[in-house]
Amino acid sequence: MAQKLIQPLNNAGITASYKWGTKYESSYGFTHYGQDLVGLFQTDPDAVYAQGSGIVAFAGWDNVCGNVVGIIYDEAVNHFDGGSYKVVGRYFHMASIKVSQGQRVTKDTQIGVVGATGQYVDGKHLHVEMDKDINYPNYTPTLSGDSNILKAGYRGSSDTSIDPMRMMHCKESHPDYQYIKVMNGSDWVDPRDAQIPHI
Repeated sequence: MAQKLIQPLNNAGITASYKWGTKYESSYGFTHYGQDLVGLFQTDPDAVYAQGSGIVAFAGWDNVCGNVVGIIYDEAVNHFDGGSYKVVGRYFHMASIKVSQGQRVTKDTQIGVVGATGQYVDGKHLHVEMDKDINYPNYTPTLSGDSNILKAGYRGSSDTSIDPMRMMHCKESHPDYQYIKVMNGSDWVDPRDAQIPHI
């Protein structure tokens, strides 16, 4: 049975959207292939959790994106198109990592702490990517050249990345009590991004 992936931060503010607008590109010189989140008003606002059940594909220090973790999730629901499939979740810029390669995780497994490590970081946040290519989990369209852990682009001929919001659900019930909102005043955020299913 397909699972519904939940937020990696229990209380999340969205500061940049997936492939959204031209101002991000003009500021950094490249397309934003992920979702940027910050923690809000909770006991531990910077705790990053796995979004569901899966296996850690990689974890460590990347020379470009700082502390990174990649998780291959068991079959998961895409609430946008109604499909379900295995996906890779990639998490960048963390202050520290709390999992290791090959480890089995669930939504209750803390994988790291929100940080500002690596390049192209203006402040503390979590960059989240989703991708259908589970055979090459460390390949990301974010990079134009290979780093030590992350590799540039895709292994196939087309973009296999997915808008993270299409895979994400807000779990309002115990013990997660999740909340999500769009941070106002940012030209980098799609205002529809907080309209994810609540479960």
